[in-house]
Amino acid sequence: MSLSKVIAKRFLIGKQASGPSKLTGWVAIIGLCVGSIAMVLSVAVLNGFEHRVIDKIVGFESDIRITKINDYNTTIDIIQSIDGIKNAMPFQERKGLILAKEGIQRMVSLKAIEIEKLSSFYNLNIFLENDYGNQPMIYLGEMTARRLNVNEGDIVRLLSPIDHGYTLGLPVQIQCVVGGIFNIQVLDLDDKIAFIPYEIGQKLFIRKNQPDGIDIRLAKGHKIELVANELKQELKRAKVETWGELHEELFGAMKFERVGTLAVLSLIIVVACFNLVTTLVLLTAQKAREFGILQVLGSNQRAIKSIIMYQGVLIGSLGIISGLILGLFIIFFQNIFGFIPLPEDIYFTSHLPMVIQIKDIIAILIISFGMVITSIYISAKRTIVLSSIKSIFLDK
Repeated sequence: MSLSKVIAKRFLIGKQASGPSKLTGWVAIIGLCVGSIAMVLSVAVLNGFEHRVIDKIVGFESDIRITKINDYNTTIDIIQSIDGIKNAMPFQERKGLILAKEGIQRMVSLKAIEIEKLSSFYNLNIFLENDYGNQPMIYLGEMTARRLNVNEGDIVRLLSPIDHGYTLGLPVQIQCVVGGIFNIQVLDLDDKIAFIPYEIGQKLFIRKNQPDGIDIRLAKGHKIELVANELKQELKRAKVETWGELHEELFGAMKFERVGTLAVLSLIIVVACFNLVTTLVLLTAQKAREFGILQVLGSNQRAIKSIIMYQGVLIGSLGIISGLILGLFIIFFQNIFGFIPLPEDIYFTSHLPMVIQIKDIIAILIISFGMVITSIYISAKRTIVLSSIKSIFLDK
């Protein structure tokens, strides 16, 4: 260890550490520690909710969606030939009107699919077994069911206003039974989409002659981007979108929110850096006599400045690293024990979700150490080293 490092360490935690510089030094360490903890936990919480939202969206929709299909049969053959695709679900979708008892009505997007695959393809926690006979089923979101004042087993009527029938030009009406109610709690999907059998969709959407698109599920271990790129190469005229591209605006907003949170919480680091600058300036004034003796013994101004810089690095490292470790410990115990609970009916999770990634840790370290290094450089640049003779004979 170099002489500058030894002296810097003694000035902070050794017997030579005393006076205002010691107090402000520990205040700076605590401030940096708190700032690091705040940034780590905030990013972890945002990541945790983002992962929950992704799980909900992918479970409700699909990994990849293909639309603007010209030849359905050819598209299906190409999909089946690509490795990594587990299942494909054709669908028709159009705005439709649901009519309930007492004249209550609600406009939602009616999605016609192979209804027997509903619970296996989409993660809706719906049981398809029931005793409603041969009547067609409709599966509503919880919010839609509340607005219509219907429960499972109630009768509703469906119609598509823009699909006029052949009798007097009126839309076809079909009576269905509410076969199940799902609860997603993300993006108001509970009040936007209802699932109906594909054959019912063909009767309602008389202007459609083929599926509007195909939802695709991938087998585990296959990357979405690779499969999507292969589909794009094979289906040049069709539109191929991953779940991330379908909700690009949402995840862009969440990313912006994460960046904004880091920017705001980094102000804690800025305040701690002010304390750091104060500490280094006080150290320079308090240890003027010792610095003068070092100059007499042959140390130059560069060596004196290096002591100030090592002191700043020591304070910054103690604060940032300790805060980072404490933050990671909190995330670890929260994910195991869930000691911070949440109302599940509001936040669709029973405890506060926390997820931290390596790139987030690196970003926090870069921000924190960048501010600390800037503060150290400013302090060292402003350091006034007294002349050796004057420093020795200063009054005590």
